[in-house]
Amino acid sequence: MASKRIKLDPETVDVIARRVVELLEQRGLRRRELVDAAELARRFGIERSWVYSHAIELGAVKLGDGAKPRLRFDPEIAARVLRKVNGKPTADPPTRSGERAGQPPRRGRSEVRLLPIREPADEDPPPGA
Repeated sequence: MASKRIKLDPETVDVIARRVVELLEQRGLRRRELVDAAELARRFGIERSWVYSHAIELGAVKLGDGAKPRLRFDPEIAARVLRKVNGKPTADPPTRSGERAGQPPRRGRSEVRLLPIREPADEDPPPGA
């Protein structure tokens, strides 16, 4: 029996591809988003150094096998780790500059009052004199 070749037009191929993606997503086989430590820290309003020091807990994925491989994180896994049953973080990640986790940094002037700096008076003796 001779084999018959089926030719598909681009629209049909596109429909099939979309359906395959749909089925994979339904089965939980979707493509994971991986971000670096800086992006993870920005998204959760925490220090990047804290992300690195808790990399294993946050589900870090190592890229490469050298002495210091690059690390990437799945934000969904990190969010689950940072969340307790009642919604509080499991550890106390330090927030950046007094920001609250999950909120964008404030823009504008600082609310901190600075001490005035004045020039030394002419009659003040020089330091060490």
